[in-house]
Amino acid sequence: MNSLAHNPALKSHVDTQLSFFNELAQRSLDSARKLGELNLQLGRQLLETTLDAGRQLAACTDPFQAGAIPMRLAEPVARHLRGYQQALVGVVAGAQAELTHAAETHIPEAGRSAQALADDFARRSAEAGKAFASYQRAAADVAGAARGPNGQQEPG
Repeated sequence: MNSLAHNPALKSHVDTQLSFFNELAQRSLDSARKLGELNLQLGRQLLETTLDAGRQLAACTDPFQAGAIPMRLAEPVARHLRGYQQALVGVVAGAQAELTHAAETHIPEAGRSAQALADDFARRSAEAGKAFASYQRAAADVAGAARGPNGQQEPG
């Protein structure tokens, strides 16, 4: 009987599964990279805005103007957060679309390769069953020949 390692249906199925998981992993990592870049961009923007506000506070000589500086900071921070939120929705929607496309592309092929593998296993099982039945009949014939016509062991 052939080893499973040399089974073309099994190899095809494993290759299909690996290809599918590889594409899912690549698309997931790409989405994680985009998310990381987006987070870095927001962090830089907020840091710049905060540094500008700190510079303005350090240069401010009027205490009443110093109180207005944080109020002016709210608008750019809100703008950065809105932009981040919109970009985040885009990244998540893009990731979902890419993963869905990968699944729609690979799952039918995975189903076909799984069916081919099941068919191959069924065929091999039937062949092994026939071979075993043949082996049992041959063993029974040998055992029957070793016994006499009345079913007792013949003297050797």
